[in-house]
Amino acid sequence: MFTEEMYVVLESTTSDETFLTPMELQAKLIEYLTETEVSLAPDLLALPDVESRAQYLMTTACELPLANGGYLQWYAVRLEK
Repeated sequence: MFTEEMYVVLESTTSDETFLTPMELQAKLIEYLTETEVSLAPDLLALPDVESRAQYLMTTACELPLANGGYLQWYAVRLEK
C-alpha cells in the first residue's frame, strides 16, 4: 500500500486543521519566521538563514510559539492511498 508523508498543521488563528506536504510546511514556517513576530531560541538564531531555521524546526520541534500568545503546531502523519 502506498503511503505519503504529510503534516497536520494547526494554527491558533483558525480552528481548522490543514494537511501539508513537507515542502508546503517549510514554506509556511518560512512565512511565519519572516512575516510575524516570533521569539526564537538561541539554537535557531545561530543558524545562518530562514530556510535553515525552518528545516531545523521541522525536524526537531512541533510548535512555533508566536509573540501574540498564539502558536503554529505540526505533526507528521502518513496517509495511505
